[in-house]
Amino acid sequence: MKPIYPFALLGALLAVGAANAATTTPVGYTTTTIYGAFNASSPKNNVIAPNLQNQPSWTGVVGSISGDTLTLTSATLTAGQFNHISDSFSLGTVYAYYIETSDGYWAQIVSNDATSVTIEAGAASNFSAGESVTIRRHITISDYFGSTNQTGLASSPSGDANEADNIILIDEVNGGTLTIFASDVLEGTWITDGFEDAASIPIYPDQGVQVLRREVSNLSIVQTGEVDTNGRQIQVSTGVQIRPIVLPADTTLADLDIYSGNTATGLAGSGNADLNEADGLSVLVDGSPLVYFYSTIDLDGSGPGWYDDSFSFAGDTILPAGAALILNRNNPDNSSPFIWVNPAPTIAP
Repeated sequence: MKPIYPFALLGALLAVGAANAATTTPVGYTTTTIYGAFNASSPKNNVIAPNLQNQPSWTGVVGSISGDTLTLTSATLTAGQFNHISDSFSLGTVYAYYIETSDGYWAQIVSNDATSVTIEAGAASNFSAGESVTIRRHITISDYFGSTNQTGLASSPSGDANEADNIILIDEVNGGTLTIFASDVLEGTWITDGFEDAASIPIYPDQGVQVLRREVSNLSIVQTGEVDTNGRQIQVSTGVQIRPIVLPADTTLADLDIYSGNTATGLAGSGNADLNEADGLSVLVDGSPLVYFYSTIDLDGSGPGWYDDSFSFAGDTILPAGAALILNRNNPDNSSPFIWVNPAPTIAP
């Protein structure tokens, strides 16, 4: 992958150190476009994702593991500060923080005391004693779209989702979808269509976001945060899902490393120019769905690689910063879930 140069990528690049961290990680901002509606009666779908992360809340080492609890070496945490927040919503379980390893694995934090965190059931097997870990707060709706709707999404004074721009999240923890929009009916900014305050609802590290834009003007989201330099591990599930591109700069299909040649570890390709034989990958750019698949044979003289649905080579197609992938894991060979390691950027000096 070609290097990403901080002055081009992040504008006002800063180097900061987290508490207990021995190294520094680049932080700054990126810009993502939300495209305006086709016309006043025809809204436009956008599929986007945060591509920066919150700075660490704690960094250190796992001392020991018991069941789903990780005891952290030399930790002096405030009991309950990383607890999940399910009691605040009728939505079901909602997590506020996660803990990650240096190889990009992450797990939701259920609760904590002064020296340990309890994580989601079964996740502790992916951690080991002596391993360096970082605790981060999830990116929330107000983090990404602004605490006072700085992005300018269309709001509804009456609380009617049908007259506002909609932010739509697939709720893979509890099932179903969440529709969020700007309204001041709760003396806040963001509410769900069930009339609950939505400012603190998280966008998890494996989630993309659908934005239904009803007004015709384009908007820009400026996200600030820290670059994910680990290479984030993201589960690709069976069926249709939205997954983020973590790289905080324009990238290409070939650079995503989501095709591995093995259907147990990557998307399935096709050896017959048959889109039904392959897993589907698509992006939305200015409301237009662009559909791609991996061909294991040469279709136009460019060799094996990514092609669009007109069978033109697309491996060097530019995916804009802030885009998300719509994946359809539905091939006839192996549609079981797998872990995609979203590539980490190469930060050039």
